[in-house]
Amino acid sequence: MAHDHNLVVFAQTWHISFGILGTILNGSLVFLAVFKSPKAIQLYSKLIINFALTDLFACLLDMFIEIRLLPSPNEATMTYILNGFCTYFGLNTCTIGLSLFIHTLTHSLWSLLISFGYRYFILFHTSPKLKHVLLTILIFYIPSFIQAMTYWTNFVDRATILPIAKRVYPEYNFSEEPGLLTGITNLFSVSAMYAILHMTLPVTPVYISIFILRRKIIKMLMRSRNVMSKETKAVHAQLLKALTFQALIPVAAWTAVYTVLAKKYTHYNFNVTVQFGLLRGKVFEYLIFSTVIFMPVISPITYLIYVRPYRLCLLRTFCGKCAGSAVEDKNRTRFYTQYDYSTTRQ
Repeated sequence: MAHDHNLVVFAQTWHISFGILGTILNGSLVFLAVFKSPKAIQLYSKLIINFALTDLFACLLDMFIEIRLLPSPNEATMTYILNGFCTYFGLNTCTIGLSLFIHTLTHSLWSLLISFGYRYFILFHTSPKLKHVLLTILIFYIPSFIQAMTYWTNFVDRATILPIAKRVYPEYNFSEEPGLLTGITNLFSVSAMYAILHMTLPVTPVYISIFILRRKIIKMLMRSRNVMSKETKAVHAQLLKALTFQALIPVAAWTAVYTVLAKKYTHYNFNVTVQFGLLRGKVFEYLIFSTVIFMPVISPITYLIYVRPYRLCLLRTFCGKCAGSAVEDKNRTRFYTQYDYSTTRQ
């Protein structure tokens, strides 16, 4: 019991700590994107704001619900134990919060793809109009919005899910488990299946697409290096670092998805592993969504570091001496997202 209590405290501390950190980072990014974006990146800043707001709400909702997931091997059910602040407001509040949280993760993944797509597009075309950028965001948001509006309706109360949870996890004493017990009794319902497929199937193709776009962008930039000015080369050197860093962000979603799959089918696909207790246990039940929080926490760091106006603003605010040594050159406020063939013709 002492071990279980310590695990709960650690998980709560983990979620709250990273949730607060992510809220601060994404809130700062929203402020900088709205008020400190130079004219050269005004259009791209709308994508940054979309990304930051999505991740901001993800961090807030993660603290609010604190998910512990208990898959049911060989059964079309899923059990959740929620330990966040939502437990003070009842079942519906918790399940709606959970549904909204998961939808921010899927939209964040789509937003990352949009970001890379924009960077690739801008290499060959002039900047698109604002309405086209906003329309693209809206279109990619629709699947996540549908998921948010429907997934929460699948959850049942404690009395309904408890017999299933006891049967699947007979070693657990659920009367002593902290948190709100809920779950889904039929994963084959239309809305539940839609949510599961939307959370899992896009991860691999989106991740592959991101790396393909990254490779094409890098090739294009390297091919154009001979006609770039010294300042432009310096800007694109930062671009390559930013692209590499951002391409690693979906690893959190990747890890969570395949951890769920491994645990879901652990009894008959990983018998040896189960015997050693490597995939079954409370640690992995907490781990599934504890890894996911890294994605909305890390993603704003990319922009705060590699978008020079934002970085300089932070340096001026928190380290005046550091900002003083970073002399701002207006010729370098032309951010890499605005680079196109017109740059190579100068």
